Amino acid sequence: MTRKLGLALAVVLALVAFVAFNVVTGRVLSGARVDVTQNKQFTLTTGSRAIAKSPVEPVKLKFYYTPDFARGQAVIETYAKRVQEMLEEYARESGGKVTLEIINPKADTPEEDAAVAAGLTGVPAGPGGEAFYFGLVGTNTIDTREVIAFFDPSKEEFLEYDISKLLSSLANPKKRTVGWISNLQLEGGYTINPQTRQPSPTRQWAVLDEIKQLYTVKKLDANIVAIPDDIDVLMVVHPKGLGDSAQYAIDQFVLRGGRLMLFVDPLCEMETGEPGMDASQRSSSLPALLSAWGVEVPTDQLAADQDIALRVMVGSRNNPEQVPYVLWLEAKGDSLAKDDAITGQVKNVNFASAGVLKSLPKVEGETRAVTVTPIITTSARGATMSTVTLGMQPDPKKMFAEFVPGSEKLTLAARLSGKAKTAFIGGPPANADGQPIADAASQIKESASGINVLVFTDVDVLGDRMWMQEQNFLGMRSIRKLADNSDMTLAAVDNFAGSDDLIAVRARQKSARPFTRVQEIQRTAEQKYQKEEVALNKKLEETQQRLTQLQTQQGDAQTGGLVLTPEQQAEVDKFRKEMVSTRAELRNVKRGLREDIEKLDTTMRVVNIAAMPLGVIGAALVIWGIRSVRRRG
Repeated sequence: MTRKLGLALAVVLALVAFVAFNVVTGRVLSGARVDVTQNKQFTLTTGSRAIAKSPVEPVKLKFYYTPDFARGQAVIETYAKRVQEMLEEYARESGGKVTLEIINPKADTPEEDAAVAAGLTGVPAGPGGEAFYFGLVGTNTIDTREVIAFFDPSKEEFLEYDISKLLSSLANPKKRTVGWISNLQLEGGYTINPQTRQPSPTRQWAVLDEIKQLYTVKKLDANIVAIPDDIDVLMVVHPKGLGDSAQYAIDQFVLRGGRLMLFVDPLCEMETGEPGMDASQRSSSLPALLSAWGVEVPTDQLAADQDIALRVMVGSRNNPEQVPYVLWLEAKGDSLAKDDAITGQVKNVNFASAGVLKSLPKVEGETRAVTVTPIITTSARGATMSTVTLGMQPDPKKMFAEFVPGSEKLTLAARLSGKAKTAFIGGPPANADGQPIADAASQIKESASGINVLVFTDVDVLGDRMWMQEQNFLGMRSIRKLADNSDMTLAAVDNFAGSDDLIAVRARQKSARPFTRVQEIQRTAEQKYQKEEVALNKKLEETQQRLTQLQTQQGDAQTGGLVLTPEQQAEVDKFRKEMVSTRAELRNVKRGLREDIEKLDTTMRVVNIAAMPLGVIGAALVIWGIRSVRRRG
């Protein structure tokens, strides 16, 4: 009796100690954190921690959240908790430079007025139309304001990036400058109308319109010898015939830490020139610079893919036909890197006659440090097509019929990062007078830190016709977006205009991880179910066709009815038995699916709910056993 009482007492004491331990540690060690999740879901990346510590002046964050309207919605409640914990982590890492205030903007309160004035999105959720708020407002000491209007749970992967971007903007409030060099008239100009042979004005490219709304934009001369220090992001678009001086300027800009967005093209369809220009006259590349970075974009090869081909209209006006054009590609789904800030939040990007970015083979003894990270690719069946085969009038229908799929993804856009060396090993190039354009002693031979270059193998990706349709409504110009080309371009500029730490922040996995084992069981059972369903439908169709034939041949003409022969009746009976048997098998498959999932669910509940108490009880029993042995000794 005494032994049983001692055992019960040990169990009770262990449970009391467990509860007391949790209460004490919850208060004393509230700031201590151990992240044991896969990929450190609740730990800020190195870049985000640096951004949190970067503000010179204090930054204040106000997290507006209406918990009353989220109650009962598990997805919103869970995500709101994750957002709040991440914001607290930023404040904790900042060392006091970032402060966080959590505000409940209830209906008809000054707090709700402040949320509306800040530009937060209120979603009707209450019975009387009251708004649900779930956003963030950040301010600095000079009244610069940055806002996340609403935290969308579907974009959870980019939660850390969005918050880091907001903090980075507040820590560096000066408006960034984007410089551009191009052989094309991005800001508009004049072109020769092929029908009238007269010059006609062209409009500024819409993507440049959008960039100018957010950044200071400067056009740079194509013969420039040095990129100005105030340029934060440099866009080089269709560098056709770009001279050595400008290439040297770009080379040195990149090596000293400048961010470059390079758009080259084997066949630029946006280039308007003399009629009859062949593909070679519309190509652009910077082989010397690309080679120094370990890549190339061949000017005689185009990316083709029938799986993601855009459909175009061919034929005559009286007999139009829509066919896939294998050289016009719609990158979507797996073609877009979902873990990258530039492509992770867009759905589709259209390309026209794009090239292919390839890594150059390493030379023996070469130590190359540049890393190529594709962010946009073709499907896994992409192939190359020679520009020579196009001719003056490409035939999309013929190309599609003769297309031979490849066996790999081809890179349409990629990030280049890591240390790089200058493309001008022999020193600065000479000018027209034969004199070096710069002092050789001041030349940067190798980047001090990693370069940041974004290479696109297509210029037309920026062109209006590939992503928008202009409409005129009551005399007002409006734009209907057909693809996310402009959004992707702005995301790239935003990313490159930030700090190196922001560029390093990538998308994270969702905190709500799927039960992969359950999904695997479901897929296996569903595949089996679908196969049997298809077999049953096929059998049903064949039997019905056979019965129709027999009944047509053997119908009773006198009565006008259809009399089944013994053979036909046997066929019907056989079919009915097979149908009943197959349905029983389908029920067994479904029942097996439910049973497997229920067993797995029960096991997971036991492990998650009972494991800890059982562990505590087990530890108590071990301690009690050890003490009993010692007392006997």
